[in-house]
Order: sequence, then structure tokens, then C-alpha cells
Amino acid sequence: MKIHIKKSARKELMKLPDNILIKTFKTILSLSDNPYPGGFDKVEGKDNQLRLWIDKNYRILYGINSNKDRLDIVAIRHKSEKIYK
Repeated sequence: MKIHIKKSARKELMKLPDNILIKTFKTILSLSDNPYPGGFDKVEGKDNQLRLWIDKNYRILYGINSNKDRLDIVAIRHKSEKIYK
């Protein structure tokens, strides 16, 4: 599965602390092999958007396109931020 990181998510990646950045990249790469890992959940009110914890304070929001050949990283956010926007 191909991975596409949206421009806004790329900007968010660059703001992450180094230890979270490494975990995030590892998690994103693992999503290409298994887009439905243990611990993911569907974002309420959003069609086809999923959420996965990177650690206890950071989340990845992502979606799988209808052909299931591309995974779109929508956002990487801190728990206290408005992660649903």
C-alpha cells in the first residue's frame, strides 16, 4: 500500500519532538503493511478516517482510499489539540 502524507501533516511532523518523530515514522511505515493494527479506532463523524495512538499523548489521523491501495496521513496531533479538525 502506498502512503501519502498531506502537506499539513508534513508540517506537523517537523514540529514533533525527536523521540516522537521516530515513533511516528515507524508507525506510518507499519501502516502500509497493516492499516488496521490493534489500537486503531474510527473517528466519530468522519467518513473513512481512523485514529491511532503513537504514544499516550500523540495521535495519527489517517484514511484509506476507496481502492485500498493508498493510505492518506491526514494529521499528527498532540492529545490536547483539536484532533478532529
